[in-house]
Amino acid sequence: MKKILFLAGLVSGVVLAQNWRVLTKEGIKAGIRTGRKLREISQQAIDDIEDVTAEAIDELSEQEAKV
Repeated sequence: MKKILFLAGLVSGVVLAQNWRVLTKEGIKAGIRTGRKLREISQQAIDDIEDVTAEAIDELSEQEAKV
């Protein structure tokens, strides 16, 4: 059993050694995609907050003008 685990570890090490660059690059690309999506979502949230703030200011101005 120990020899099988050792051989499995050795084989997986060889496979990873041969493909580490591809795996690393794919991981980096996934991180970049995630960052871009989060930036997009954050910008949408900021835009929504700015819209709601502008609406609140307009409503407040209208209410104060009536008084």
